[in-house]
Amino acid sequence: MLLTHLLSSASVPPPPDYDVEFRSLSDDAWYSVCTVLDGEKLTLKYQNFSDDDDSIFEVKNFKTLEELERLKDRFRPISAQLQDNECHKVVGGVVVCASHSFDGSDNRFYDAVIDDVVHMEHSFEQGGEMCSCTFIVSMQHGPVAGCLVNKTIESLCLVQSYACLDPNLQLFLKMVKERLQNEPCVLENKKSAASFTKWLNQAKAKSNDHSDWSRDDNDLGGCSSVFLIDNLDKDLSPSTIVEFIHSRTSLSVQACVFPSLSSEMYTQGAIVLNCRKNLEKLSKFLDCQNHIIMSKRGRPWVVTENLSGYDSFAVSIQNLMHKYQASFAQENWQHKSTGHALKVVCPGSEEYATAKQLRDLFMEFTEHQRRLHRRLAMEERKILQPSQVA
Repeated sequence: MLLTHLLSSASVPPPPDYDVEFRSLSDDAWYSVCTVLDGEKLTLKYQNFSDDDDSIFEVKNFKTLEELERLKDRFRPISAQLQDNECHKVVGGVVVCASHSFDGSDNRFYDAVIDDVVHMEHSFEQGGEMCSCTFIVSMQHGPVAGCLVNKTIESLCLVQSYACLDPNLQLFLKMVKERLQNEPCVLENKKSAASFTKWLNQAKAKSNDHSDWSRDDNDLGGCSSVFLIDNLDKDLSPSTIVEFIHSRTSLSVQACVFPSLSSEMYTQGAIVLNCRKNLEKLSKFLDCQNHIIMSKRGRPWVVTENLSGYDSFAVSIQNLMHKYQASFAQENWQHKSTGHALKVVCPGSEEYATAKQLRDLFMEFTEHQRRLHRRLAMEERKILQPSQVA
């Protein structure tokens, strides 16, 4: 019977790999899917569902790069089930994928942010560790969005890095971009892109002439905000910042890290958000009284300014990001492991106390710098005043 089984199974194609998560357009829940690319048609097959439930996307149906980006944001690698001995990984602010039941049997998965953890002593039965902690989560989307819900460890999954996209999805996205970039109507209408990111992608199809970088505010959709971050590690990559913020907030941002002098121990950077409705959410995460963002070397972030997309300096930063877009893309390949480069530390921990002390020291240093700048400006005016009068 075993031989018969082996012979029969040899003629049957292997089962598909459901190694991708897709946030459904119908109920906004995450599902395990496998992707099938047939020409210019991408088919999503849902695990434990019939073919009648397949989702189909075709290259020809996409009209703007913004539509394509919205679809891309609905994909990610399969989230890993949280194990009993891994509950220490789940702290306040971490984004998880949580199962939620509406009728006691129909479990669906939605993103949630850990609000608090009620720690309980673990038990050990037959050599296995059993977690009894309670995780209070804030649901981020779906019918219960905004609600605080109590979860146990078996209901939580750790969201994986978005850095690696499914090969079929990558090829499909590439085909759509190429089609859109080759259509004159898309190239000429820059205002159809509702964000800075989409505008950059459209601009790649134009010539390399940089003379048209100075554009009006409408090109940004009037909804772009720039956060200036100080006290960054000098070798921190933009891709690390983007991945870290997405893992903690589910927000898609752009980032850049500015050059610094060799004599300086730190550098500065900028984070660009293109969706005004998420401005408060990102602002609370970056400049929160209940936690500090710090690097693995112990350097705490300091948010210095939040600029509107209409601010001339903010526009200059966005143009700078445009200019170095290619180098950032190359940097993504050079920085493979980014998961532990940044972290959030909370009050009550030794790390938080150290981070707060270092942040206060840095802010005192920058305030001293500002006083020196004011004095320099005053001394310059004294020297220039006689020549101006003459």
